[in-house]
Amino acid sequence: MSYSTGEALLLTRVQVCTGFDSNNTSRCNWKILNKGKSDHYAILRPGAFNIEWHALSAYTANWTTVVEVWQRYKDDTTSQTNLYGHITNLMAIMAYPYLGDDTTVVDSSIEGADEPEEMWTQGGGPGWIRWKLRVIWQEQTEVTFSE
Repeated sequence: MSYSTGEALLLTRVQVCTGFDSNNTSRCNWKILNKGKSDHYAILRPGAFNIEWHALSAYTANWTTVVEVWQRYKDDTTSQTNLYGHITNLMAIMAYPYLGDDTTVVDSSIEGADEPEEMWTQGGGPGWIRWKLRVIWQEQTEVTFSE
């Protein structure tokens, strides 16, 4: 498997959460924010990762996928409340610790999130509110050395 495969598995899980589908989710494609198909979006992108060796030929890759949840700004109360609801709906992915592939993914969970951010327009006010969830998932790999 690879990071890309795991991210695709996570995207599938996000798309079945309440309020999300293929019209308002993407992998590293922020252009969907300008399509007008929704007032909220989830955009997945890679985060940090590290490797833990367990034996001479086996390691676990600890991947992070950042799920950027975007809510179109309407007003302070409504926009924040809607954003909180979308985050709550995305917590449903915690019910799938293998992301649909228990042959390689050994565990996944939402690690946490940064503070919500107002994304300002050039004209002055906020256009969007963004909250970035960090999903951590692990994959074990056996290495066949060539030398």
